Amino acid sequence: MENHSEQYNPGFPTPSITLYTHEIVDQNSQVTAYIAGLQPSWIQEQIRFLHSIQSKLGQKMKDLDIIHTIFIALWTALTLGLLPVYYAEYRAETTGAETASLPSPADTEVQSWNNVARDLINIWALVCKGGLVLCPLSLTLLQIPGVTESTLARTSTIAACVCSGSAFLLSAVFISMESKLNRGQIAHLWVEASSSLSASKALTFWTTLVSPMSYLIWSLLFCILTLLVVSWNRYIGGGPTPDGGNSADTKAAFITSGVFLTSLIVGTVVQVRRAISLVQGQ
Repeated sequence: MENHSEQYNPGFPTPSITLYTHEIVDQNSQVTAYIAGLQPSWIQEQIRFLHSIQSKLGQKMKDLDIIHTIFIALWTALTLGLLPVYYAEYRAETTGAETASLPSPADTEVQSWNNVARDLINIWALVCKGGLVLCPLSLTLLQIPGVTESTLARTSTIAACVCSGSAFLLSAVFISMESKLNRGQIAHLWVEASSSLSASKALTFWTTLVSPMSYLIWSLLFCILTLLVVSWNRYIGGGPTPDGGNSADTKAAFITSGVFLTSLIVGTVVQVRRAISLVQGQ
């Protein structure tokens, strides 16, 4: 039997697998040597720089989360806990049985928002009537003996009048612009604000909607505070204590009262401006 492997000679030597293996090993060694020849200190500096940027960004994100949490807690306190209640009750639902029957998601947003706006209009109508009752009632508290003599009683009475007037004004703005509320642009803002309260626009949106009711409740609380202070001064404190005099405590009380009432009025103007901007879709 002939050996065909010895007769086959194409004219060039048969490549050796061992030779190729050595060449691959030599190439890997060269690459390893090239990588090892790089400056390790420069690479480490770049890595440390990237890690520092990542840690700073993470810390800033944590700080922003803390700031948002503080703002949400602050507005929740200012609205007497109504902010999360309104958000949970009137936010947009992502799923619903009506979605499949409507021709487009935009129609779904508008129809859902119109239902929410109808409920809010009914609430604002009640708030408007309540503001009409509490505003003159708070003014009549000034006729009670001992109210004008006490800084706390006088301040709470004026604050009750400002809050009741703000509740009436804000609810009247929303009711008078009811036709502008039923628009696709407002519905789109409502859907965006329903995703989370952490966004500043969402927080502004919901605090504007809840402000009429919160002002009305604050007015009622200030009226109760006035009656409690007058009753305390008359029956327990031994009579009203006049604010006359130039003592440091009296001046501090006047300054505190003025700053508080000014801040309350400025806040009311800001809320009215926000309400008008919201209805106009800005």
